[in-house]
Amino acid sequence: MLLLLLIIFCNIGLNQAVLLQCDFETYCNDFIIDEDWGLTDGAHPNPVNHDHTLNTTSGHYIFYDPHTTPEYPTVQIWMKDWLQPSTGKPHCFRMWYYTPRLYFPFNIQLAQGDDEQLIRIVASVQGKDISIDDWTLINITLPNERIKIFVRLNMTQGPLAFDDISVDYCDGPFPLPSKVLYSCDFESSCSNDFISLPKYTYQWSILSARDAIQIEPQAPSVDYTFGNASGHYAFLTNFKTMGKGAVGYLHLQKEFQITANDSYCLNFQYDGYAASYSNNLRVLVWNLDELKTVQMLWPQPSSSQYR
Repeated sequence: MLLLLLIIFCNIGLNQAVLLQCDFETYCNDFIIDEDWGLTDGAHPNPVNHDHTLNTTSGHYIFYDPHTTPEYPTVQIWMKDWLQPSTGKPHCFRMWYYTPRLYFPFNIQLAQGDDEQLIRIVASVQGKDISIDDWTLINITLPNERIKIFVRLNMTQGPLAFDDISVDYCDGPFPLPSKVLYSCDFESSCSNDFISLPKYTYQWSILSARDAIQIEPQAPSVDYTFGNASGHYAFLTNFKTMGKGAVGYLHLQKEFQITANDSYCLNFQYDGYAASYSNNLRVLVWNLDELKTVQMLWPQPSSSQYR
């Protein structure tokens, strides 16, 4: 009896340790399954007569049941929320798939950025593993970054099943960190890299939170870096200069050489303080090519205005 209780307690502890999981025996809360997937069990095989979780005909899994149209051919499963960086062990993404076809390609993608525009393919599956005539494991060590996971395919039809999709801690070293092109927290000389462009109604200042609230009482009373009044941030005072159509530009006086093979994310924190209506905050990039074009980097044109 004691041994049985220990086994039960250990099993409960292991199940609770999983960060994100969908085994399809209960409602799937952690991943969004689009309409191209059906839920079944091994008693109604499509395409396999047992699930992976329980390894019985009564266990459940999802199977590919396409309802896509030519205009929207992509089929996908994706994380409901963002996965935040880990401070302990690295994260791993695991899922089990079954297909009898040698060629039935799908891939695992990572999305980054609030607009989810930076997409990286971290694993591609061509189809059935000829050495395995059963459920097959996909196990991927994830970068220690803020990401969303997508499982995507664009086949029009065919037998494919997924089960036990999860994200959990795993053993081993962290993947190599991403290359940082530039970073500034406004606490060092990097503040000199920024200037407020003259001749515009709004002017940016880089001040401590303590000094900022002396000018604008509704400005943030603490900075983001340290979370105290001594920390610095760039802020735009609008207490006395609020005007329709008025603008102000904070310009970073740095050039970055980015090749077509490179992808980078822009990260920043903002606070739209003292706004009784929507403010238009935009990030622009100046392409120093022959055309010298200016492009809106954030938000995406289809996005709502940020406040």
